[in-house]
Amino acid sequence: MKLVMQPTETACGQACIAMISGKGIEEVIKDMKTDGPTSIGQLIDALDFYGIKHAERNTRISKKNPVPHEYSILTVHTNAGYTHWTLLFDGKYYDPEFGLIEGEYTYGKITSFLGIYH
Repeated sequence: MKLVMQPTETACGQACIAMISGKGIEEVIKDMKTDGPTSIGQLIDALDFYGIKHAERNTRISKKNPVPHEYSILTVHTNAGYTHWTLLFDGKYYDPEFGLIEGEYTYGKITSFLGIYH
């Protein structure tokens, strides 16, 4: 997995899609028609557009699902108070804002995940 940093403050979703698809960030922004904030629906649409298999829906972290799928787009409620997308792959966090993180994720609370299948 190659880390892609977000080119704007709000393009974390597009950066996650770029990492998963192997496409360039500018191409993903063009295909998604936005460099701004994205919803889970927009991320799912982009995954479908690129033919990437994924879970049907976002799954909340709970007692029933306490741990994200090993390859997932994570919903993070950051310590700074905004919602952020981050990629979990092979035990590492590929965070388009904060960089590659090995070990515990400390930039916020992971609240849900969308499993990616490869």
